[in-house]
Amino acid sequence: MKALLHILVILIGCAGAFFSWQSNVKHTEQKAIYEAAVKDNLKLDADIKKAEKELSEEQAGLAAAKSDFDEQVAKLEAAVSTEKTMQRQLAETEATLEEQAAQIADQKKLVEEATKILGPGVTLDNIKEKIDEIEANRKDQTKKLEELTTLADGATNDVAKNKASIADLSARKAKRDEKIGRNAKEAVITAVEADWGFVVIGAGSNSGFTPQTKLLVKRDGVLVGRINPTSIEPSQTIAEIDRTSMAPGATLQVGDRVILAVPATQ
Repeated sequence: MKALLHILVILIGCAGAFFSWQSNVKHTEQKAIYEAAVKDNLKLDADIKKAEKELSEEQAGLAAAKSDFDEQVAKLEAAVSTEKTMQRQLAETEATLEEQAAQIADQKKLVEEATKILGPGVTLDNIKEKIDEIEANRKDQTKKLEELTTLADGATNDVAKNKASIADLSARKAKRDEKIGRNAKEAVITAVEADWGFVVIGAGSNSGFTPQTKLLVKRDGVLVGRINPTSIEPSQTIAEIDRTSMAPGATLQVGDRVILAVPATQ
C-alpha cells in the first residue's frame, strides 16, 4: 500500500512539473507574440507618419501648382489686355495713315493747280518762291508719311509678338491644367478580396494608371492603407493590398477612395 502511495506521489509530482513546464512555454510564446505586436505597431506608426508627411508634401505641391497656374492666368490676361491695346493703337495708326493719304492727295491737287497757275500772270520774282513753297510742302508730307509708315510697321510687329506670347502662355496653361488634373484624380474600390489580399479599382490605363503607380486608400479623408497595381486594364485595375501599411484589424471596403501616392510632374 505504501509503495502505491509513493508511486501516486511521484506521478502527481511529475504531472505538476509537466504542467509547470508547459505553462512556462506558453508564457514565453505569448510574450514573443506580444513583443512582435508591439514591434508591428511601432512600424505601423512610422509608416503612418511617413504617409502623412508624403500627403503633406503632395498637398504643398498641389498648392504650389495652383499658385503657378494663377500666376500664368494673370500673365495671360495681361498679355490679352496688351494685345487689345496694341490693336487699338494699330487702328488709330491706320486711321492716321488714311488721313495723311487724304492730305497727300490734297497736296497733289494743289501741285497741279500751282502748275496751272505757273502760267500767265507769274513773274520771275515770284515763280521761285512758289516752287520752293510747293517743294517744302511736298517734303514735309513725305516725311510725315514715312514716320507713320514706320510707326505702323512697329505696331504690327508688336501685335505679332503679343500673339506669339499669348499662344505660349495658353500652351503652358493647358499643360499645367493637365498636370493638376492628373494629381487631383480619384478612383473608387469596386470589389475587395480580403482572403487573397487584393482589390479591384474602377479606373485603369485610360485614367493614367501604370504598374509603377503608387496608390493610397482613404476613407472619409483619413488614410487607410496602401495598394500596389498588379494588373491594369483600360477601365479597371487589380491591386495588391500592402498589409504592412494598415492598422491591425483594419480592412479595405468597397467605396474607399484611391488617390496617387506620388503627384504627377509631367
